[in-house]
Amino acid sequence: MAVGNSSKSRILICLALLFWLVTACAFGMDEPDNYLDAEKAYLLGQIDLAEKLTCQARLFFTPLSLTAGQVDQSSIIKSGTGLALEIFENRHIFTPEQQFLISGYLARPSAQYSYDSPAGLFRIHYNTSGPEAVPPQDDNLNSIPDYVERIALYGDSAYTTYVANFGYYPPPSDNGQGGDDKYDIYLLAISGYGVTFPDAAGDSAWNDYSSYIGIHHNFYGFPPNDDPEGDTIGAQKVTCAHEIYHAVQLAYDVHEDLWWMEAGAVWMEEVVFPEVNDNYNYLWLFYTKPELALTTDTGYHMYGTFIWPAFLQNKYDIFIFRPIWEACRYNDALAAIDSALVSYGTDVKQIFPEFTLWNYYTGERTVPGLYFPDAADYPPVDIDLSFSTLPHDSIMPVNRPDGLAGNYINLNVGNAKGILEIRLDGAVPVQWVATGIIADGESDTILTDTASGGSHISLYLPYIEDYNSVTVIPAVISPYTSENDYYLSSIVLPYGDANYDRSVNIGDVNYILNYIFNKGQIPQPRWQSGDTNCDGSINIADAVYLLCHIFHNGPEPCADR
Repeated sequence: MAVGNSSKSRILICLALLFWLVTACAFGMDEPDNYLDAEKAYLLGQIDLAEKLTCQARLFFTPLSLTAGQVDQSSIIKSGTGLALEIFENRHIFTPEQQFLISGYLARPSAQYSYDSPAGLFRIHYNTSGPEAVPPQDDNLNSIPDYVERIALYGDSAYTTYVANFGYYPPPSDNGQGGDDKYDIYLLAISGYGVTFPDAAGDSAWNDYSSYIGIHHNFYGFPPNDDPEGDTIGAQKVTCAHEIYHAVQLAYDVHEDLWWMEAGAVWMEEVVFPEVNDNYNYLWLFYTKPELALTTDTGYHMYGTFIWPAFLQNKYDIFIFRPIWEACRYNDALAAIDSALVSYGTDVKQIFPEFTLWNYYTGERTVPGLYFPDAADYPPVDIDLSFSTLPHDSIMPVNRPDGLAGNYINLNVGNAKGILEIRLDGAVPVQWVATGIIADGESDTILTDTASGGSHISLYLPYIEDYNSVTVIPAVISPYTSENDYYLSSIVLPYGDANYDRSVNIGDVNYILNYIFNKGQIPQPRWQSGDTNCDGSINIADAVYLLCHIFHNGPEPCADR
């Protein structure tokens, strides 16, 4: 049953707007009018951190378009939780005027009515009039708007999934701050799907925090999704899954890395409500910028980074995440992920090359039954450079990769024949890995090598003429570095170059004979270099074949291939 409450939210908004006008005058009325523009202005040194956060708070909590069909989708933010946490972490840097403005935005709201969820886990606070009114539809005629009932139902579902099914800690109690001990969700007019506010420190030995959630009050004009019940219902579902997972995360560490918090929360939308696929709206942010660090926490890239926990779940299982969050109580995200991967005999550096490979096989490059189950619905990863022929010397990337990031470079084989060598020379001291995907039109050959003790890697593929194209993935597996330089070279070594000196002559005949009769070194860089007649073995016939070619104008090595 609905319960009436006194409402102060509109007074707070009016006060906040008044102080925004004062603050904007202090900025010379040049304050950015876009959430990401504020981020850029801060990175360029045009505004300081306090100004950036104040500006972003205004943009998030006082949206200009609130009615159906008038919302600017480019201004919609997936989650305001990162902003709320960044304000929390930097609460000491604001001026008194900024502090008053911020407090108006972040104060726990009041509402006209409240409704308890069916499982008794949540209290939903809402308005039926004013700028934050929820849609009035009430099909079951119980005086509770259907919109509110659905939020309650989806909240119960998400909470049960996380706590009862997966064994996560429940969000810490707010000790009755919202009127009782139920978890509070407020339906608000904001420029995003939702926001989770840190509220008060918990009583654990680690940095747990109680919290409460704000969810958009109608979702009019939000991006489309695949929910068969409609876009608004789909948005309600995924926002409950997303923000309640943030509330669970705060049971472990209020200071955890934001990229990991957001990546996990977006992925849990898919876990709890797989029919919605709202997360597809953000995947392009990752696939168009594979050179950005996995740990990027600026802009919206981290929402697309849900593909990393998707990889972890599909490679291992859903139960890998709870041990990670248990480790997050005392570690940063990468260290926590490494600690959970110990039981699988690996770590982030070892599996990251496979992650880059999975990301290649999406969109039209999907291989049914391999890699991501829904890969065909994902966008293709961006190719940094593409060349129509081999070989090439000293290719430099257009977009230099950060740590835990990489490029995709495509090389068409053309008329090349021989043994292909792909050479990567990367900047030090970061650690590099190179993966080669060699396609023949039917199946692919995968080669991977990691630089050990240096930054040089070579990949070799005999019989390159049997293939159509090569895609090389140079990647940095050292974290926390940015814009790393490298050179990539493709070299086609001729058959018969047994001593690996880039030419075919009598020295190669001697090398083959020494290998056959004197237990000398096998032809380099691959044994196929000495198989001059391409019969699949190295013997005296190969030396005779090469002698005929050199001295009697015989056919070139492997002429019949």
